[in-house]
Amino acid sequence: MMAGFFGAAILGAYVLGKAIHGLWGNLSNRDWFSRAVPTLAAVTDEDKAMYATMIAGVIALVVTLRTYRRPDVREWTDEVASELIKVKWPTKKDVTNSTVVVIAASAVATLYLALLDRLWSFVTGIVYGTGS
Repeated sequence: MMAGFFGAAILGAYVLGKAIHGLWGNLSNRDWFSRAVPTLAAVTDEDKAMYATMIAGVIALVVTLRTYRRPDVREWTDEVASELIKVKWPTKKDVTNSTVVVIAASAVATLYLALLDRLWSFVTGIVYGTGS
């Protein structure tokens, strides 16, 4: 159960870090930001990425720990985990067979639509006099 919270924290830190880095980079290109906070605007791009990741990591850690400490959230995650155990997951053979069927059906549909496109192109060419 804790692994799910850990995974969510890592994902949250990554996404938030990218958002902070993008926002910081965008603001650094603005004249008013460079005048208001010249120290932050002068930071190199690699350092912006590092600081943004560190800030996002701390924020994600705090949010994850606060969420994990709530008893109702832990109870809900336990219920979800117990329901996932009850699910009958398909075997590798079933997944492979289903994938082959989907690929074959997609190929047939693509061929059918391509032939229809050629047919209607030929018919409209005859109607409008641009084809034979």
